[in-house]
Amino acid sequence: MSRGMIRLSLSRLDLDRWAVVYLIVSGIYPLFNPDVVAHPYARLAAHLGLALVFWFVPPLLRRSRLALVRLVGEIYLPFTFPLFYAEMEFLGIVFHGFHESFDPWLIALEGKLFGFQPSLAWSQAWPWPWYHELMEFAYFSYYLFSPVVLFMLFRSAGPGDDERWPAVRAFVRDLSATMLLCYSFYTFFPAWGPKFIITRPIDVPGWIFTDIMHMIHANGAILGAAFPSSHVAGSMMGWWHVWKWFPRHRAWMTTLWVLLCASTVYCRYHYVVDVIGGLMLGALVIWLGHNYGETTLRGRWLRLKQWRGLKPE
Repeated sequence: MSRGMIRLSLSRLDLDRWAVVYLIVSGIYPLFNPDVVAHPYARLAAHLGLALVFWFVPPLLRRSRLALVRLVGEIYLPFTFPLFYAEMEFLGIVFHGFHESFDPWLIALEGKLFGFQPSLAWSQAWPWPWYHELMEFAYFSYYLFSPVVLFMLFRSAGPGDDERWPAVRAFVRDLSATMLLCYSFYTFFPAWGPKFIITRPIDVPGWIFTDIMHMIHANGAILGAAFPSSHVAGSMMGWWHVWKWFPRHRAWMTTLWVLLCASTVYCRYHYVVDVIGGLMLGALVIWLGHNYGETTLRGRWLRLKQWRGLKPE
């Protein structure tokens, strides 16, 4: 039994620990202001149950010899991001009232930096439907970044066969760390963004992706998730790992990522300072992941054997 638990613990990643901590802590937040959500104790119990699942199930899946099962154990956490994002609807008003966002502070900061509001002035200066459509497509591409990068890591000529799983693990680690930090930040420093605060909307027409993004935001946009921009920080993880493993794809990926960052401002989803904050957060996560990333399971196993005096198998 103890040997089995040791082996299981060796398959447990920092990613699992971060997810468990986030679930427990974010489940406790509403207890400080129970009026913001119905049944806060039932929600906490659900968080604790999911934390137990994350603690035991992914390490078991990673030990499977079936590639598909192991893959689920490696990439499971990003599938919970929509759940975490949806919870921002009430987590963002646990510690601050509905009308106590940090937007006035961000708008004032942009006024000092630029002397105007870039998210408003840009669409006024370039009110071209074709350009708006391009920007909305770039913004929409955020939802494709992670699947495309994962597909490339597995199917394209980048990492060698012995490097593919570590490369997938590193990408999911960096992406997950970025998003969990963003969700934590939104809880304590909610900002709505220029679409909801600046009262002079610029109606620039567009076509397919303009309509798609209007539909997404009409049905799934959450107030209080503007600073730092998770679109910028999250997509930066995909850009970095493509840059690292696929030199031949750097040009188009960098172009798309730059357009995505620009689209957050032009389409008035974010302030420029949100983009700067996203870049800073992404750079920090990349640096931490590169210098203090997960050690190999083999190294952990050997150290644990040495510590416990177990004989090698």
